[in-house]
Amino acid sequence: MDSMANTQNLTGWLDYISQQHTEVIDMGLERFNQVLDRMQLHNPAPAVITVAGTNGKGTTCRMIEALLLQGGYRVGSTLSPHIWRFNERIRLHGRDADDEEICAAFAAIDLVRGGIALTYFEFSALAALYCMAQAQVDVAILEIGLGGRLDAFNAIDPDVAVITSIGLDHQVFLGDTREAIGVEKAGILRSGQHVVLGQDMPESVLQRCDALALKPRCWGVDFSSSIDIDQGTWQLIRQDQASLEIPLTAIAPHNIALACEAVADMVDLNLDLIARCSALDMPGRMDIRRTKDRMWVLDVCHNPDGARFFLNELASRKLRPAYFVCAMLAGKDHRGFYQSVIDSVGNDVPWLFVDSHGDRQMTARALVETLCEDKETAENTQQALTMAHERTHTGEVIVIFGSFSAVEQCAWLA
Repeated sequence: MDSMANTQNLTGWLDYISQQHTEVIDMGLERFNQVLDRMQLHNPAPAVITVAGTNGKGTTCRMIEALLLQGGYRVGSTLSPHIWRFNERIRLHGRDADDEEICAAFAAIDLVRGGIALTYFEFSALAALYCMAQAQVDVAILEIGLGGRLDAFNAIDPDVAVITSIGLDHQVFLGDTREAIGVEKAGILRSGQHVVLGQDMPESVLQRCDALALKPRCWGVDFSSSIDIDQGTWQLIRQDQASLEIPLTAIAPHNIALACEAVADMVDLNLDLIARCSALDMPGRMDIRRTKDRMWVLDVCHNPDGARFFLNELASRKLRPAYFVCAMLAGKDHRGFYQSVIDSVGNDVPWLFVDSHGDRQMTARALVETLCEDKETAENTQQALTMAHERTHTGEVIVIFGSFSAVEQCAWLA
């Protein structure tokens, strides 16, 4: 297939862009920059906010988007990867981009790239920048997909840089230690930026800030979030300002606090604004569905740190899992993820494993063998959720987690 420039079908375009590079991931900015130059997309908006980190990027981006929209800004934002529809990856003015907008972006990219091979993610990133430029947004919010230094979106110089967390994930590409991964994540930093850092940053990130003469706003020093489990509220504490007591929602207070700090110079952060924005729903991130007399919690956490963070958030809301349904991708720290869950909630909660789908898919049986555990598997996710429902009681919490694939297979719960 030489060109798709005349098609208007998003499904056809997605099939096409998935075939234009031999590798799913090919780190580096040279190819991307060449096409970016040709399309003149280095400045997709007057202001750019880039969000990197191992966990929490998606919710932080969505919260930044909500705050800016309420502040009267025209906003474009990205999300990676999508769960149910590709359109989730590109948001314009608080809505998912429609098929026609995305197809027009792909056509424009394909027209100018010539023989340059782009990965699926690079096509997606360029499409997001093109859509934002066409929509004339005031602020572009870019979620780093993998790492930071060599991620496609790092070709754009941000005015605000947020690093949410540093944990062990994608070690093949990023390194085997938090310090090494911190170096890659800190690649989004530039001189003169407004920088916001989440909790427990490794020294490598702080050293990069020093090298660039940056004065980052750090969680736990310049601002923080503190949950009151009994009251169902949390406090946002900002340096030299009165603390705000905010109702606890499905969005993690840590990520809300990061978002608030990122836009502190752009919007008036008051209790009403933060409470309104933090009530948003985020697909696949502490995604609580109440149906069939059960509480179903969908979360895309897929590494040990993510599991610990997610289960702590559940505990803060007095939600204790009664059943786990899990699917994971190949190449992940399966044992570390599993052990983090056991360390958090104990070993008395039943598990049911299912196959993951897509790139790096992994069968449930292979996953159980990797864990060296005698655990049950199901033929598919729908069967697994039926079994989970039959084995739990009214009002109990069933958790579906371990990968984006695990959540993707649960669209029928919506």
